Amino acid sequence: MENKEIIEELEQVAPLLNTIAKAPVQSVPDGYFDQFQVQIGLDHSKTEIDAAPIVKMNTRGKWFSLAAAAVVIGILVIGGFNLVNQPVSDPGMVINMEQIAKIDINQSVQALSNDAIDEYLKTANALAGPENSLHQYTVDAISETTVAEISDEELQLYLSE
Repeated sequence: MENKEIIEELEQVAPLLNTIAKAPVQSVPDGYFDQFQVQIGLDHSKTEIDAAPIVKMNTRGKWFSLAAAAVVIGILVIGGFNLVNQPVSDPGMVINMEQIAKIDINQSVQALSNDAIDEYLKTANALAGPENSLHQYTVDAISETTVAEISDEELQLYLSE
């Protein structure tokens, strides 16, 4: 694009931009730098301003804080490794898959009391929510008349599910 095309496009898109002057915004008045008197070289006998005292920074404090941070990180890492590699002290918490595979589920369920099953169903209903509720299978919902109405085939179907 040529300069003329740019100006025409700016006139169409943003006519206000063409009214702004194209002169530099930052400027220094004429003769501004002529007023300064700069002393070149270091002649300490003629300085008008006393030099500020030079203070050496203490680097020992920096190293001390870095060393303290390294010690804390080391303690955390060693403690984490010890925690992860610590053997389980309670043998009841160790899951033995061979023993779980040998459990007879039918015998275990037969050994449960009715109160334990009722408590499980109430807890399951509370956790499942209304859309997944097991309310039709709880003791409160099944009356003596509906138990007689349930056929053996329906019970077998329920147990197989």
